[in-house]
Amino acid sequence: MRIITWALLALIAVPVVASAQPIDGAGRVLQRVNAERAAHGCGPLKISDQLTMAAERESRDMATQHFFNHTEPDGTTPGKRVKDTGYIYQMVGENIVADTEDADDAVDAWMNSPGHRANILTCAFRETGIAVYEQDDDAPVNGVPGVYRAYWTQVFAMPLR
Repeated sequence: MRIITWALLALIAVPVVASAQPIDGAGRVLQRVNAERAAHGCGPLKISDQLTMAAERESRDMATQHFFNHTEPDGTTPGKRVKDTGYIYQMVGENIVADTEDADDAVDAWMNSPGHRANILTCAFRETGIAVYEQDDDAPVNGVPGVYRAYWTQVFAMPLR
């Protein structure tokens, strides 16, 4: 299982066109993350369509361009992906994980990683977007470095409002 964390604090005006395959797991991720936040005194995250678009873009791009990193091959960062949706934020963070198709495994991996855990438990974050892009069953996954069956992304933000 591969995981990477990223966080950016900035005052930035934040459109992305993206479409990951629909997944029931996004709701499970939100449920689990909000339970962790509640247990640590943080309020629940609310789903943002714009943050979901940014998460979808990252998951799709990692799968289709065969990379696993917060920074895309063209240099696009999580903050830029969020900004491209038109979302205006004070603070943004991103968790990614690959090589798992299960929402519970994704959240478990994030909670066992200090940087990911910090994003989940940052009480200043108020909104989130969650996406997973699943490779087709016939996609060449096994034996190809950096190519996984599923790519999960969760974007966190504190809106500027």
